[in-house]
Amino acid sequence: MLKTISETPVTFAEAKSVLESKEKELKNIERELGHEQRITLEYLRVIPILDKKTSDETAKTLLEAVPTLKEHQVIMIIDTLPDCEEDVEVLFAKERLKLEKDQMVKVAEIIKKVKPAKAARKTEKKTIESIPVAEDKTEDAKKEQKE
Repeated sequence: MLKTISETPVTFAEAKSVLESKEKELKNIERELGHEQRITLEYLRVIPILDKKTSDETAKTLLEAVPTLKEHQVIMIIDTLPDCEEDVEVLFAKERLKLEKDQMVKVAEIIKKVKPAKAARKTEKKTIESIPVAEDKTEDAKKEQKE
């Protein structure tokens, strides 16, 4: 049985780098990554992530802007790239640390500056067509009763 000696949170960029180097290592001895490692690497190659240098710079910027953030929270922000206040709020919904509104705005602004273009989400406001309310139905019912 395997025992966990230590745990260190890492960004997606770091995990991708580790898995790619392990993949190269194993190819030299004609072996492959394990199933879970292969799936993880495939996923990390598909999703938009920041490169290692940008991740590190962003982490420093986030810690300067919001010094109360913990390491795992900074990594969570860098990995999910929340670019609006609502997304930041959702990330911290189950955290003990509750960010103030101005802190959430700062985090979102920092992420907007570094978020890759292919990851940028197009936010457009959709107008909701008016839905008939219950009053309309009751008026129809009254008309039917009179007839």
